[in-house]
Amino acid sequence: MSSSGDNGSSSRRSHDAAASRAALLEAGRQLFDELGFDRATVRQIGERAGVDPALIARYFDGKEGLFLAACATPAPDEAELPTDPRALVAWLLERWDDYGHSPLSRALASPALNAAVRGRIGAVVRDRLLGPMVEELRRRGVPDPELRGELLVALALGVSITRANATLAVNAAAPREQVLAALEPAIDALAAPAG
Repeated sequence: MSSSGDNGSSSRRSHDAAASRAALLEAGRQLFDELGFDRATVRQIGERAGVDPALIARYFDGKEGLFLAACATPAPDEAELPTDPRALVAWLLERWDDYGHSPLSRALASPALNAAVRGRIGAVVRDRLLGPMVEELRRRGVPDPELRGELLVALALGVSITRANATLAVNAAAPREQVLAALEPAIDALAAPAG
């Protein structure tokens, strides 16, 4: 027996709750991004994180809680999102074109979420993505700022998904700058003040 307690049979992390939770969150974010919520398993997440998958229940109340935490936790480069509608749509298209879809964007497009998860994802989107832009639209005197903000995000998401899966070949092949230029009238119309 080894006095160090290392039997060489496990690659799991030593017990550190904060590190284990962070590793599960990052592994969950990666696997939800790669496989989606339904196909990512608790076992896969635990293996990728290097911790006991049972810790998902302890720290996140299960896979659904981990998914919601992954959606609610911004990536390091998402700290300050643009509030200007044109800038936000451009940022979303750039991010999704260059880095692929995140658990949050995948959740926005998923018809498979139950009502409770949809409600919680909606709250995350309102807090992280829509809130500052909606306030900017309200400040500008745009009517129905919440609706128009959601429509701007939906516009960016739909364009991005059809670029990623190439179902609309011309959109998929066009340079992002050309797509953004073509979208500007629609964005400006949604962001126009009353009168």
